[in-house]
Amino acid sequence: MTDTAAVSRAPSAVDPSQLTALAEPIAAEIGCALYDVQWRGGTLVVLATASEGGAIGVEALSKLSRRLSAALDAADLIDGRYVLEVSSPGLERSLRRPEHFASAVGERAVIRTSGPLRRRIVGEILEADRSAVSIHIEEISGNAAAGQQIEPGAGQMLSVPFGDIAKARTTFEWGSPPHKGRGRQGR
Repeated sequence: MTDTAAVSRAPSAVDPSQLTALAEPIAAEIGCALYDVQWRGGTLVVLATASEGGAIGVEALSKLSRRLSAALDAADLIDGRYVLEVSSPGLERSLRRPEHFASAVGERAVIRTSGPLRRRIVGEILEADRSAVSIHIEEISGNAAAGQQIEPGAGQMLSVPFGDIAKARTTFEWGSPPHKGRGRQGR
């Protein structure tokens, strides 16, 4: 679900914290939760979820887009032309901050690490705090830690410091049962 509004100015340097501070209260008034704000070379991407954590509707995204567009024009935080894109983070969403990982506990994810121990780890997120994420390993590839015998499955758990994560996202397996706390209720 995406609602895109073109705004007539050319891109400039953007302070994400200012954009987040502007967008969060607007999202809350509409009954949404701000998931992320990203500047992607001329496009301001605002990702929102329903405040209760479920799916967000097209009407809420459209309302958020209109209200945010007007607030951005009034605040004049962005010099030049840009495109405003408001959407949900989707089933397979990027995990960039500790709170993203914490909200994905119990979900399957792919984590790519950087540095000398570059590897790709697939598994269920078990827990996340301000410094690291713990994942139950289903698959692992790349340069496994020297001296560590890391094998997928069999209860293997790995704690990955956030500073070592280059990229991460949740993954969705089609045909799999919904995760606890997700999906339809009362059917």
